[in-house]
Amino acid sequence: MQLADLQQQIDARINATFSNIRITLPAEAAAGASDERQRQQLQQQEHTFADIDDAAFAALGRTNPLLLMALLEAAQSADKASWQAFQSDLQTLKLKRQRLSSQLADARSLLDIALRAEGKRQGLAAVRPDEQAITPLRTSTTPTRTVRIVLICGFESFNVALYNSAARRLAALAPHIQLRVFSDRDIATRRGEVAAALAGADCLFGSLLFDYDTVEWLRGQLAAVPVVLVFESALELMGQTRIGSFTMDPSGKSKGPPPAVKKVLSLFGSGREEDRLTGYLSFLKIGPQLLKFIPGKKAKDLRSWLTVYGYWNQGGLSNVVSMFLYLTEQHLAPAGLSIPPPPQETPQTGCLHPAQPGRYWTSPAEYMAWYAREGPLRGTGAPVVGLLLYRKHVITDQPYIQQLISQMEAEGLIPVPVFINGVEAHTVVRDQLTSEYEQSLIASGELPRGSLRKDAVKVDALVSTIGFPLVGGPAGTMEGGRQAEVAKSILSSMNVPYVVAAPLLIQDMASWAEQGIQGLQSVVLYSLPELDGAIDTVPLGGLVGDDIFLVPERVTRLSSRVHKWVSLRRKPTSDRKLALMLYGFPPGVGATGTAALLNVPKSLEQLLAAMQEAGYHLGPLPSGHDALEGLGEAILKTLKAQEEPRTFSRGAAGITALGAGEAEQWGVQPAAAEVTPQQLRELLTFPAEWGPTEWGPIPYLPSEDFLVKRMEAQWGDLNSYRGINSTMSGTLLVPGVQVGNLWIGVQPLLGVEGDPMRLLFERDLTPHPQYAATYKWLQEVYQADALLHFGMHGTVEWLPGAPLGNTGISWSDVLLGALPNVYLYAANNPSESIIAKRRGYGTIVSHNVPPYGRAGLYKQLSSLRDLLADVRSDPTSVSSLKEAIAGNVQAAGLQADCPLVEEGDGRELSAEEASQVPDEEFLAWCERLFLYLQTLENRLFSEGLHVLGASPSQSQLAAYLSAYYGDALPPAAVDVLAEGRGVEAARSALEAAYQMVRMIWMQGTGCIVLPSFVTTLKHHV
Repeated sequence: MQLADLQQQIDARINATFSNIRITLPAEAAAGASDERQRQQLQQQEHTFADIDDAAFAALGRTNPLLLMALLEAAQSADKASWQAFQSDLQTLKLKRQRLSSQLADARSLLDIALRAEGKRQGLAAVRPDEQAITPLRTSTTPTRTVRIVLICGFESFNVALYNSAARRLAALAPHIQLRVFSDRDIATRRGEVAAALAGADCLFGSLLFDYDTVEWLRGQLAAVPVVLVFESALELMGQTRIGSFTMDPSGKSKGPPPAVKKVLSLFGSGREEDRLTGYLSFLKIGPQLLKFIPGKKAKDLRSWLTVYGYWNQGGLSNVVSMFLYLTEQHLAPAGLSIPPPPQETPQTGCLHPAQPGRYWTSPAEYMAWYAREGPLRGTGAPVVGLLLYRKHVITDQPYIQQLISQMEAEGLIPVPVFINGVEAHTVVRDQLTSEYEQSLIASGELPRGSLRKDAVKVDALVSTIGFPLVGGPAGTMEGGRQAEVAKSILSSMNVPYVVAAPLLIQDMASWAEQGIQGLQSVVLYSLPELDGAIDTVPLGGLVGDDIFLVPERVTRLSSRVHKWVSLRRKPTSDRKLALMLYGFPPGVGATGTAALLNVPKSLEQLLAAMQEAGYHLGPLPSGHDALEGLGEAILKTLKAQEEPRTFSRGAAGITALGAGEAEQWGVQPAAAEVTPQQLRELLTFPAEWGPTEWGPIPYLPSEDFLVKRMEAQWGDLNSYRGINSTMSGTLLVPGVQVGNLWIGVQPLLGVEGDPMRLLFERDLTPHPQYAATYKWLQEVYQADALLHFGMHGTVEWLPGAPLGNTGISWSDVLLGALPNVYLYAANNPSESIIAKRRGYGTIVSHNVPPYGRAGLYKQLSSLRDLLADVRSDPTSVSSLKEAIAGNVQAAGLQADCPLVEEGDGRELSAEEASQVPDEEFLAWCERLFLYLQTLENRLFSEGLHVLGASPSQSQLAAYLSAYYGDALPPAAVDVLAEGRGVEAARSALEAAYQMVRMIWMQGTGCIVLPSFVTTLKHHV
């Protein structure tokens, strides 16, 4: 309905503008007709346009362009103001129509997915094996009541179909057992139904529940439920576990298992703190057998809990059915059912491959021995990638597992697919996987072998599809900081890219595409792994209904980025081609080559010298830091000159003719390329054969020229585009300079002229053609091995697209592609650097901020402070000093910050008017002024700019420490630290200062009790 209304408005606007215009074409205009007959018709006929609408207007452009041109000229010349209003209104209406059409298309796609999913469910329902004729189990006694069990699953909502099958199987085998199955999402959409089920439940069974709101709501519903079993979930909810006399009491009153059981537990694991849960899993496997020999009801109930966990952990329909039969018979309502069989086991960890369905290798070494004989990429030298998979997904035969392994292989990677429960990821990486780098450290004696197995498999990269921290996984085993420390130690020893890429298990595909990744899903996939050092996070798919689907296009992106990182490591340093991006924002104010808090020219010199020492090919650049003095400024001067419009309009020839100026004495050369509109089209076009197979079940299906159409909708036809940074001939210029294998350029302006920030906030906009051309040229034509963004406040990470969780049509993803992006960022701005890391695939290298100092007061303010001090010491002098004080306040511009009347009209007080202010009121103002000046004087500020790789001087460090600590750190300790004499020397200086102050205080007062400032000093010691 809304779409039809918009179309009517468009038709009405066109008709109102053109319906009263009459045109007779002149002879010279009609001469351009394609044939004589058309020429005569055009020349002789008077043309009117009654009842013209959008469709007729478009048809006129196709069939009679000469007449359309004359019509437009007539409308424009008739009333220029009306013509401009018409263009603006029509563009607005068509943009609204485009957006609404896009939304309708998305809705249709979602409906189609839902219908397909429903069809799939109906198809499965028609052949459910669990609904075949089943004979009920015999009972020795007649069940006296119905046993009501409620199951709520969180991260394993993909198992809802399995649990529903188990419910039907239970109803057939034991009709008195009623199992109700919900997912955590049902708590939001069907809360009343879930609450009603819990109200009469004998047992709650929960698994993988982490969402805060879900956990808090459930905790309030469980008081009356006799048996609560919650596995691998939030600690607050697992603390509600109770079965018989065994409970996990969150209050701390319960001391856990009996001493004998604690002794048994202590025998499992390596003894390392981080390995506790791994040992715990080993105990869970054989614990029930061991606990048979420990007397007491509590041990018996603990054994029941372990047995139930064992059934659940092994998974599969028969295990789930046996679990609830066992639970009912042992604890809920015994009816003499026969004892169910023990759990059907699958390995806790192992490897798998689609070429050997149903086979599990016990270790990566055993798997790679098979791969060396039969693997599809054996002997090719392809990168080897450790791939961590979630065991639950493997044992429940989630289709995406095999699809992921096969596609990574098709993309030229050798996967080492290791499935784990989640908590033991670090032990697999630490003990069974290794790298060339780690082996070299061990061989040189720099690193002990520790628990690393001799047959550990060498990998070039690690990819985790688990999310969560590497140490402890969903459960966690230690304090958060210690988890990250252990993970850092493991990953630093291997020194290979660690990437987290996984399907979404909390959000569905539609919400990801529409709103980006949010809430708990972002914590699992981004925040927690980033603490370990994970980079280049790529969402691989997500939920459609309760099923996990892969987006193959995202697997391609993951694989391409892994390939580029591995290639960068393998390529000799001297052969690596790099690109360095400087900034020039805001435009037109001399900001080219600047970055917040960073001295770019000097830092650039430091970087070039370090690269040269590391073996990078930088042409004839002289060696040594001193030899590069002035090169940074010379490069920036050249890049600024390239921005001159006349030079730019001439294209690459203009840049070449300009030369590199003073930078040429260091061997720097101008480097420019032109990208034609056709080339940009090709660079932004998806493969023609891509369809649902590549894009997966996302709620839209981009056409191959989707990006081009969006760009042309914003900026016009690429062939006729003459806009930001285009040349006279219509090509798109990529200017810069070349230093050996290093290209240096300036990041293109971001947005619309006159409104450079607009792109950051308008989702339907796109980067302009030259912006896109620059990044695609660096990828596809220049073929950079890596890209370095030099300093904070770049723009590529802010381009339109998903707020978090790049999709294939997010502009940051499109323009950065597979390029490793090393991003230099100030250490005091984590909020923006994390956006560069997540949306821009930035591997963040933090640099220090300039040293801080106290602001102090300049001469005008210093004089004002002295006057105010005189008044404070002698209030009777206020009358004679009013004019001088008011004059200084006015000259310093302080009246707006500290007015005489705090809630006044903002009018400034002149020196003449000051004498009329009552003394009491003026004295109160003087007091406020004095306090305000104290605040200004003691305010911390950045002193200068940081030079990359340069430490603060001794005087800067002393000023920084004095400013930061103030009187709390004695000058002697400041000097010791600034001189770099170490912590022990500083401690000695603090101790001496403390003893001195203590002695003076006690001698002067005779008081043994020390004042607070002395005890504070002792605290620092």
